[in-house]
Amino acid sequence: MKYFNRHQCMKRETLSSISKVITDLFGIDGISPFGGISNMLYGLYDGFDYSDKIRSHEEMEIIKEQRMDLYEKILNICKDIDTYPKHDYDVTVH
Repeated sequence: MKYFNRHQCMKRETLSSISKVITDLFGIDGISPFGGISNMLYGLYDGFDYSDKIRSHEEMEIIKEQRMDLYEKILNICKDIDTYPKHDYDVTVH
């Protein structure tokens, strides 16, 4: 597991985008709005780098089939997270 300092790296736009995506996931049939992708998106708020796990998660195919725009928003969030400096330990102050 890799970590990043969300307070130093994440912009308001990314925080807002994550929130909107989590809300939109409630409208996707066949995925849990509290587990899987949603849970990992919440983890991004705490500086956990789940970007690779999100991209490869089975729920992404379901999202892609039902809402290509939402699928692309999630991929863009992951691309943003990819640019942050990473650490081997949790560096975010909780």
